[in-house]
Amino acid sequence: MKQTSILSPTRQLSEEEKSHVWQKPPSHIESEAEKRIYQEVVRNWNRGEMKISTILLEGDAGSGKTQIAKALSADFNLPYTKVTCFADMDKSDVLGSILPVLSEEDGHSDKVEYRYYPSEIVRAYENGWLLEIQEPTVIRDAAVLMALNSALEPDGSLNLPTRIAHRHPDFIAVITTNRGYNGFRPLNEAMRDRVQHAEKLDLPPKEVMMERVKAKTGYESEPVLSLLAETIMVLDETARANAIKGVAGMRSYIFWVDAVQSGASIQKSLYYKVLYKITTDPQELVILEQALASHGLTEKLEEMDHICQSQKDGENPEVMELNISENGEFSAKTDQADKNAVRLRKSEDSEGHSDTSSDENTDISSNDNGENGTPFYHELDKSDTTELQKKEFRKQLNREARQSVQGSVHEDIKLIVHRPEVTYQNREEYNRMMTTLMPVIRELIRKTNPLLEHELSAEFAKSRLYGTKFCADQVATMDFRTFARKRPPEEEPSIAVALRIDESASMSAFGRLDAAKQAAVALYEFCKGCGIPIMVYGDTADRSKLEQMSVYSYVDFESKDANEKYALMNIQARSNNRDGMALRIISDRLLNAPQKSKLIISISDGQPKAMPDYSGEKAAYDMKDTLQEFRRKGIQFLAAAIGQDKEAIRELYGAENTLDITDLKQLPARLVQVIARFM
Repeated sequence: MKQTSILSPTRQLSEEEKSHVWQKPPSHIESEAEKRIYQEVVRNWNRGEMKISTILLEGDAGSGKTQIAKALSADFNLPYTKVTCFADMDKSDVLGSILPVLSEEDGHSDKVEYRYYPSEIVRAYENGWLLEIQEPTVIRDAAVLMALNSALEPDGSLNLPTRIAHRHPDFIAVITTNRGYNGFRPLNEAMRDRVQHAEKLDLPPKEVMMERVKAKTGYESEPVLSLLAETIMVLDETARANAIKGVAGMRSYIFWVDAVQSGASIQKSLYYKVLYKITTDPQELVILEQALASHGLTEKLEEMDHICQSQKDGENPEVMELNISENGEFSAKTDQADKNAVRLRKSEDSEGHSDTSSDENTDISSNDNGENGTPFYHELDKSDTTELQKKEFRKQLNREARQSVQGSVHEDIKLIVHRPEVTYQNREEYNRMMTTLMPVIRELIRKTNPLLEHELSAEFAKSRLYGTKFCADQVATMDFRTFARKRPPEEEPSIAVALRIDESASMSAFGRLDAAKQAAVALYEFCKGCGIPIMVYGDTADRSKLEQMSVYSYVDFESKDANEKYALMNIQARSNNRDGMALRIISDRLLNAPQKSKLIISISDGQPKAMPDYSGEKAAYDMKDTLQEFRRKGIQFLAAAIGQDKEAIRELYGAENTLDITDLKQLPARLVQVIARFM
């Protein structure tokens, strides 16, 4: 590849522009992506509509996106600049601002003038520089994205406060964005459509990682570089698989190798150079540690640490024999005890330990395992809810439920609302269920959280020194605060969810009850992780003549009981079902939530049927009447049909509001995905 490529041979850079052209350091190694982009841009530069001037680099943190953008500045001999996007960006951050300045002519400073200051985007756009646009996916205001899209048009222009700016023919935009972090959204479709070349950047092959670290640090030990690179790759893969938000990338690898080169312990520096950059959550650290153990890396790190420490301490290195295979793997043989070895699983009073540890290989998806892979359980969470408060809350729910059915066909039905007690067995069962569900739930939370943020903010905050709106009525104050700027959008989710579970006797067949329990746990954890209010209720009918309708309040968004989620394990098949009455009580309760959107999901396996005559057309009419009444009040209904009477359920709720769950194992994930769509 040429060292420089003047895309416009007749152009002369000013001295200031020359100072902005990035200079490749001796440690820079050209990647395949850089070579490919260079060749494509040069090949198409003078081909009119085929010209490539907008490039997308998408990948994890530390994958080299900014390095490639800077390298292209050197390759094309173009000045490099960048803009880092943020959530509350407004149009002034793209187009520039008009700001008040004091005139100092004739020694006076009481005259106010207004001057336009271009943004970095405008400077690059008009002067023909290479602009890196970092993380445009975090921007919440659609108007800002529209302004950026205008700048990315091949023959586009920007409507500035003082003039119209036209795109310089040498202007190149490089969009760099991470995948799947806090605040992440899918890249705007209109912006993605304007991209002419895109690269997906992941961790490079191990050999390339090693070459880059050698160039950066000067460290030459092949066995150490190989082992540390393999460890980084395993940790990166494990973090992805378990929806752990952190990342193990090239930056972590470089600084870990640098620490080892300076004499630090391989195992101790693993924590503060790599693991703690990924996460400091004790349970997530256990998952990462178990992944290293299951791949045999724990013992390899111990052996390598012993070798390095022995050589550092002046012991005879000849007693160790290193065998390097073609793929970079190593094995160590020694004729002396590992007296200097440091275990990766540190004791709780040692430096850099995690709160929970296991020396045995265990399933990396488990986050509730102790020694030898056996489950461990904690005491129930401390709760501020006293027995008296629990009793008062139960009375409140009973009062409200009876009020909900007044004036309906269920007015004379004897009703009791229960708040099931939590036992240690409930907790054990809940934790076992969570072991298999949590990786999927975490991944869905990670993808959904950014969607909860509003795209637009309609309110303006006045009295700002700069902004997008000039307020003439503020000039008289003489404090220069004559602009208005958009307020940040609200962060809180605007949806509340209720899950209703049919606890009729027929739910005990074909694994329906287990599927309903798993769905309840998955939905609860998902909603809690996204900050969404949720209530989970079950119901049955005809337990006795004195209890013709039984409602079970397992989880309620107004409850202060920290342990109530474990009560979900009390869901069971009981007797008949009076669906219309249950939906009326739950709907009325959900209306108390302040959120704008309200969704009720009903899991049922059959038609409503209760004593003495609640069945057939009467039950169907009551169901439809209830659904229609509360839909008018703003509640949306969705039914998960898991039994033999799916057609009847579809007739009651409507085909568009019915999920046909053929594979019960898919029920938890399906319900969580549905919630994400409703947001």
